[in-house]
Amino acid sequence: MHLATRTSVLALAALALALPRPAAAQPDPLRDRFAARLEAVDSGDEAASFRQLWEVMDSVVLRELNAGRTADEVNRVLAGFPAYAGPSEGDGVTIGRTTFYGELPRELPSYVLLPVRAEREELLLAVYNFSVNGAGRVGLFARRGGRWTRTARVGARAAVTPYLLPLADSALAIVTLELFTGGDHQDGWVNVWRIDDGALTPLAPIPGTLKEPSATMDRGVIRVEHNRIPDGLAAPVMGTRIGLMTTITPVGTTIRMDTRITNPWVEVVSRYYATIWRRPSVARGLLASSALSARLGSKIPMSYDDGGDLAAGTGWIVIAPGGGNTYYRVTSRRTPDGAWRIIAVEPAPAPRDTSGG
Repeated sequence: MHLATRTSVLALAALALALPRPAAAQPDPLRDRFAARLEAVDSGDEAASFRQLWEVMDSVVLRELNAGRTADEVNRVLAGFPAYAGPSEGDGVTIGRTTFYGELPRELPSYVLLPVRAEREELLLAVYNFSVNGAGRVGLFARRGGRWTRTARVGARAAVTPYLLPLADSALAIVTLELFTGGDHQDGWVNVWRIDDGALTPLAPIPGTLKEPSATMDRGVIRVEHNRIPDGLAAPVMGTRIGLMTTITPVGTTIRMDTRITNPWVEVVSRYYATIWRRPSVARGLLASSALSARLGSKIPMSYDDGGDLAAGTGWIVIAPGGGNTYYRVTSRRTPDGAWRIIAVEPAPAPRDTSGG
């Protein structure tokens, strides 16, 4: 588990790295208006405050583009605006399952324009973020009638990072990952959009709020790792999680989403304890032998370390049934029909960390 998980680098981000701040601060009414809007951000209605803030930023972008400046030149202007921060690898220390950050990683500058191409048209993708959890925005700019105009905008609930996914017939999808960072967790939301004549048409979201999400692009697909708290295991903040992987794959001019569990040896044990009281016959069906139930018991256990090999179809988790001081290593295996079964419950030494982390 990571308190702040680093996402993969957007391929076009290199265009915006190490942008110098303007040497001279010329009077700029739009910059002054932006600074005033920033100071006026209202915690009671942050969404509306950030919408107004990004409207000013869009005006700046359009002013500069229609004055004949390139995306690189506009980015240099944006780098001089208040609260700008460049990309950063972050500053974190990993202890057990958790990474503690003094400074969160940033894949992109706070405000940036990125050239993209969709449907054989050159566009500019704008990405705006403020601090850690300010409501960001993604927008598109295109030439219409000889002038630049904003053709689309999508508001985010928190900091947002876009990922580009090429589709058939020169179409382009944008996957947006919104990330809210709390003191001991991260919540995220993933949406997929297709660029249609400069507009952003929603394709599909990953349903619900994702826990500890991170995204990577690999061989033409986007993979989003996230997790959930197991229903049948006592798992504190830094404890065991059920890992999930959602793969977003281009299919013609649209996409397909598939989600799988990445540590089913945890999920099957959690499912056993979640169903033993309500549906005992179903729970015992998860056991290779009914004799295993004597050691497992029926009280929700504290959970500790786990590990396994998904490809080999085997894995384990250490638990303390009933939260006591007796520890067992529970081993599970994938059966020929693809289901997972608990095959062994063996005494285990006490974990070095008995806090559940």
